[in-house]
Amino acid sequence: MNRKELIDWLIENGDAVIQYRTATELAEDKSEFNISSLRTHLMKTQMAHYWMKCLKDKRRLNYIHGSYDYCFENAMGKLIFMGIKAGFNKLEDSSKSYVKWLKESLESESDEPIENPVDFFYQNLIASFLSASGFKDIEPVAGFNRARIKTIYDFTKNNNFSIFVDKANYKGISSAFDAHSLVDPELYTDGIFKLPWVHDLLTFSAFYKEFPKEIDHIISYILNEKYQQLPDGYGIVMAGIKRYTVLGWNVWLPGYNGFDIDEFHKQNLILRMILMSPFKVARNSKWYKACLKHLKQFKQKNGTYLFPKEYLKEKNNSYFITGSHMGLGENRKGKDGLTLESTFWMLKLLAN
Repeated sequence: MNRKELIDWLIENGDAVIQYRTATELAEDKSEFNISSLRTHLMKTQMAHYWMKCLKDKRRLNYIHGSYDYCFENAMGKLIFMGIKAGFNKLEDSSKSYVKWLKESLESESDEPIENPVDFFYQNLIASFLSASGFKDIEPVAGFNRARIKTIYDFTKNNNFSIFVDKANYKGISSAFDAHSLVDPELYTDGIFKLPWVHDLLTFSAFYKEFPKEIDHIISYILNEKYQQLPDGYGIVMAGIKRYTVLGWNVWLPGYNGFDIDEFHKQNLILRMILMSPFKVARNSKWYKACLKHLKQFKQKNGTYLFPKEYLKEKNNSYFITGSHMGLGENRKGKDGLTLESTFWMLKLLAN
């Protein structure tokens, strides 16, 4: 089957998510489909009902960041991958509370002598997922993300990869952190973290047309071998006087040094490719081309794709950003469930 035939096959055989996303994102002529009917069908599914229910307005931070399905980052991420974004009334209603949370968080003043970069991490998390969900132009989301892009660009434009300092010069670091390096406090003055987090890729995609030069440079910084040699999950940061905490989520790229990788890195491969695919400099990179070549080996005789199940993990109460929610609602116990999902994701990667 050629691309057009594969798209028709996805529409004819896929369930609600694949039907909707294929019609709205892959099909060349969207007028061939009743988009309104597909949207209605999507929102009536048990899957949509469950993840919308998970997107609750809670005032505790552990409802924003964490591994549980009810955490904002996982519920919103899953809804994005289901194609449920701005324009869906239920999502628009739910998103208002998180816009309000971000506004109140930014306006609050801290009495701490050292600003905790973890607070900024939560703000950034909400702003990045909201921008990817189609709410990029709402304040304070827009202003926060524009400032975030400038902050990262201003740091990365000098191609500085020396981000750690000698822990011996700092007091109060627990032996529990012996395996972690200390990120230079100069990189989060006033709590504003200058290094890119993987969540920032969501923001970059939403603002790419506005800041192509800056974002392309940041992506080039991420693709640099020196950056990819940094430990998975940067290290520890100062979170107060003699207080430290691990603050990770750097943009490591599975397959960068080959595909003899463990299951955890395999489950991250396609997600990281999807997050990097909007950027031309990423698509032209040696890493991205090698990943595409690797995935093409799973092409079947009829033109569909069938990835190993560990490449498209779906597991409750796991982090979206680590590729744990790649399922698109197909019955994987059925004959074509995994094939439908594999083929959709491959066509998305090839579309760019």
